[in-house]
Amino acid sequence: MGKFIICNGKQADRPFYFKMTDTYVYSIEELCYYIYNNIDAMSGDLFGNALAVWMKEELDLAERAEKLQELIAMEAGLKDIIVCLLCSADYYSETEMKQLLNTMDELGKLTPFEKKKKKADNYLKYRQFTEAAMEYENILNSQEAVGLDSIQYGNLIHNLALAQLNTIGITAAADGFREAYERNHNIESLKQYLYTLIISRQEEKLRREFLNYGVDQELQEQLQSELESCYEEAEASADYEVIGHLLECKDSGRIVQFYQIAGDLINQWKQELRRENP
Repeated sequence: MGKFIICNGKQADRPFYFKMTDTYVYSIEELCYYIYNNIDAMSGDLFGNALAVWMKEELDLAERAEKLQELIAMEAGLKDIIVCLLCSADYYSETEMKQLLNTMDELGKLTPFEKKKKKADNYLKYRQFTEAAMEYENILNSQEAVGLDSIQYGNLIHNLALAQLNTIGITAAADGFREAYERNHNIESLKQYLYTLIISRQEEKLRREFLNYGVDQELQEQLQSELESCYEEAEASADYEVIGHLLECKDSGRIVQFYQIAGDLINQWKQELRRENP
């Protein structure tokens, strides 16, 4: 959870899972800490009957679980639900609670459009790329997007391209980053676009775009240096080592070992998919 948490209540045998942030909580204290430190990502749909059942069965908090179910049935506001949960443990002081409620009041002042964007941004922040792409596409196709200036619209396209890079691929992302830069003139959008050309080895097009966008030698060298650092980081990762071992087995004809490693990888990916889509 990122902090040493002293838990006085019961520890759950079966943790509660928050999909957006890929986080498991095992106690009421961890639940309170999670809510408090991710308040900008909280929404009513996170707190359904499943959480109440978990609190009752795993934490023996039957009375608090019943109160939560009552609030859900009444379609109570998010603030009431948050207060109910945070009052389940004496983890935060009265002053901290007031600060949190003030933060929630500020979040409550956001326009419907701003709330949609924050939701999309949170999906992107926590690497829920499919959901992020859907939210950004909905925003860009909405009536509210008509009133955005070029920079705001370009920034949304940039974020959509980031999500698409991790879902449908580099080609769609490249088009998105290029369009984003032409609208927002943000150097980060240009860099991302050029990265896609370098990674996809479109050398001739890359040279044309260097000229088209006036990319000087210093920026070209910076791009190459940053990519090399990313490659080094990737090569040091455990996943890269596994893939390397897999390819070695294939090249050397160790077919049994190849299928064993491949099977383990596929099972791992299946488990991650099931965890993200319970």
